[in-house]
Amino acid sequence: MDRIRNYTRDFFGFTKKATTSVQTVDAIRERLDAEGFRELEINEIWTLNASGKYYLTPYPSMLVGFTIGSGQFPSKWVKMIAAHTDNPGFRIKPNPEVNSEGMLTLNVERYGGPILNTWFDRPLSIAGRIAVKSDEVLKPKVIHLDFQRPILIIPNLAIHMNREVNKGVEIKVQKEMQPLLTQLIEDEIKDNYLLDLVAEEAGVNPEDILDMDLNVYCSEEGMLVGSKEEFISCPRIDDLSMIYAAMEALVESNHQNGINMVAFMDNEEIGSATRQGADSVMLSNILARIRMGTTGTEQQSIHQEMNLFVISADGAHGFHPNYSEKSDITNKPVMNKGIAIKISCNRSYASEVETIAAFQQLCDKAHVKYQKFVNHSDQPGGTTLGPLLSKYVPVHVVDAGVPMLAMHSARELMGKQDFLDSIKIFSTFFQLEE
Repeated sequence: MDRIRNYTRDFFGFTKKATTSVQTVDAIRERLDAEGFRELEINEIWTLNASGKYYLTPYPSMLVGFTIGSGQFPSKWVKMIAAHTDNPGFRIKPNPEVNSEGMLTLNVERYGGPILNTWFDRPLSIAGRIAVKSDEVLKPKVIHLDFQRPILIIPNLAIHMNREVNKGVEIKVQKEMQPLLTQLIEDEIKDNYLLDLVAEEAGVNPEDILDMDLNVYCSEEGMLVGSKEEFISCPRIDDLSMIYAAMEALVESNHQNGINMVAFMDNEEIGSATRQGADSVMLSNILARIRMGTTGTEQQSIHQEMNLFVISADGAHGFHPNYSEKSDITNKPVMNKGIAIKISCNRSYASEVETIAAFQQLCDKAHVKYQKFVNHSDQPGGTTLGPLLSKYVPVHVVDAGVPMLAMHSARELMGKQDFLDSIKIFSTFFQLEE
């Protein structure tokens, strides 16, 4: 019981740090550094050793970590868990300040597909990166920052001025989603207020800031809900729950054979077609580099020499008791009744009969339950990392994840038991010996 409480409490602490994709990678690095992982540079020549623990961050919002077995070395077998670091939300535009009667709001653009009305009346904050002047023209200094306190809010319009709101009203991001930052007083400087605030937080001069890549996030903390505390309500469950479970499984794995790997990539919420996304050759290149580092030769192809099994770990749509008609009539995962295997004949998920069967056996070995998810035939769903990973590397992939409600809300909901079971499944996966 103590360990169960630790997992949930630790997860809430992790989500507090993992506020944007960049901050998520920073939080993972902190965890891996504490466990003795060695950071690799993408431009180095890698010499990898048995029992080695490594990670690299080719881009600020992407991280790949792996451990090498202590036994027979090198090994051809790789077990990987892939997840994404980004979340739906809002990005602050350049020149963002809008002053209306001293009420200073920020001009933002939507990132991905957030449920807009869930962002009203919540404490919000700002995190991301800024670029400042340096002595090298083509290499500005980049600083990561996170205010870690509620400095924004998007107030709702009172119902007396919006009588139709409960009948369903379209929300315009440009007009209604501008977060309120502050109320200016008469003698305050009204230009570049956010720039000065960011400069103070980062400890730099405002005139040295060249550009800012800042995002708005929900600053509320996670909590257990339900009469038996059987549910987890938290911002960014999609996909931090799977990142946390995979990270913990990797850290705790102790294996003799093969390579255990996690791949955390960005921009899944907008299609993954970026250099740090799954629709990129970067992961394939990293796998080739690992093979070279373990064999000391460049003559052998990673595609020929390595056997890869990948769990594409992303949240699944759970059965909603108020909207039962939205679920498939026979495949409707219920929270706390098992992790969901995601299946689609249109290949929006990469699961196929062999990998589905393998994952079922994995769940049996871990002594945890599983369910199957298929979209309602008249209700198309989203896609995942799985099909994109197999586009570049001939891997065996299964798409799976915790059943969730309120996916893409400012706060999402999952079953506590499913979350704990996902850690157990991933840990069992990494302990398998080929």
